[in-house]
Amino acid sequence: GARRASPLARPRAARRAPCVSAASEEDLEKTLGASIDETFGDKARSAFSQSASSSRNEETVDWRSIGKYFAATATQIGVMIYLTNWLSVGIVRSDFTPAIQKTIVGFWFLFNALRSRVFSPLNASRPKTSDEKTAIAQRKRPSWMPPPLAFPVIWSSIALLRAFSSVAVFTVTGTLNHPAIFAMLAHLSIGDTWNSINNVERRLGVACVGVSVVLLSVYNVVFQYLRVDRTAGFLIAPSAVWISVATVLVWTIWNINPREDGTREPLAPMTRRA
Repeated sequence: GARRASPLARPRAARRAPCVSAASEEDLEKTLGASIDETFGDKARSAFSQSASSSRNEETVDWRSIGKYFAATATQIGVMIYLTNWLSVGIVRSDFTPAIQKTIVGFWFLFNALRSRVFSPLNASRPKTSDEKTAIAQRKRPSWMPPPLAFPVIWSSIALLRAFSSVAVFTVTGTLNHPAIFAMLAHLSIGDTWNSINNVERRLGVACVGVSVVLLSVYNVVFQYLRVDRTAGFLIAPSAVWISVATVLVWTIWNINPREDGTREPLAPMTRRA
């Protein structure tokens, strides 16, 4: 006779349903991708994969890094102004001759011009000349860029000009507690933050914005020094000229080094959100 259906038996469709519902999003993506590949070819498959990847990894502005840059720069400016004012009070109250006072000021600003990064909360290491070959392999450079050996000579010369120009300001004002001196300290601090972004974090797009801020800060130094003393302003002016060239160089390197997908690195720090 005919078999009786067991009351516990379930239809086949019902038994398969949990398998479909339990399928992960990743499995569905593979299945759909295979279907697209069979129907439309490799290009469509590639486009589908890129779309799925971008939907999972959305880039958003990294506000934490922006806050870090501002906080580190402000902290460094505050520390350097405090130490410079402390030195100024000590010099003014001392019995040192004007020549000795100027020498102390000169060495202080020469030290800051060369090693101000010791006051930065960030890792603001400068690039080494020996690492330039590796850097060139990672990033293309414009043909008009100065040779690597020129950079230490240029920056050493600028360090001396920063020291001499600051001594000229001190000679006229008789103090380091002055807006012109504060402008110089702010310029050095901003430059150290830029070094961290460009040389340590290697955020090329953000470095373009950063070097533009460095440029504005050195223009302010020249303006402030000229207001105090023409000699001081003329001594620091070559620094503004060089940083203007460096700004064009950084923006050019950013432009000729697109990412793998052909887009330029973003000008704001970005982070990926899963």
